[in-house]
Amino acid sequence: MTQKSTPKRFVAGAKCPQCNKMDTTVCYYEDEIFVRECIECDFKEKISNDESGDDKPEKEISPAQIIKIKEL
Repeated sequence: MTQKSTPKRFVAGAKCPQCNKMDTTVCYYEDEIFVRECIECDFKEKISNDESGDDKPEKEISPAQIIKIKEL
């Protein structure tokens, strides 16, 4: 099975949640899973779009709080 990934991109102004260094965080997609990782420490977080879990938001979100993003 081949692994699909996108080029790693730096996130300007982002701080690593583990080492707190700024401008060391990169993000990319790996097999359709969003990944962010720090190039200075061993922090790596995979964020899945899987909606099958029973995770419910801590509080309800009103329509006024939703931000719409239009791709060009």
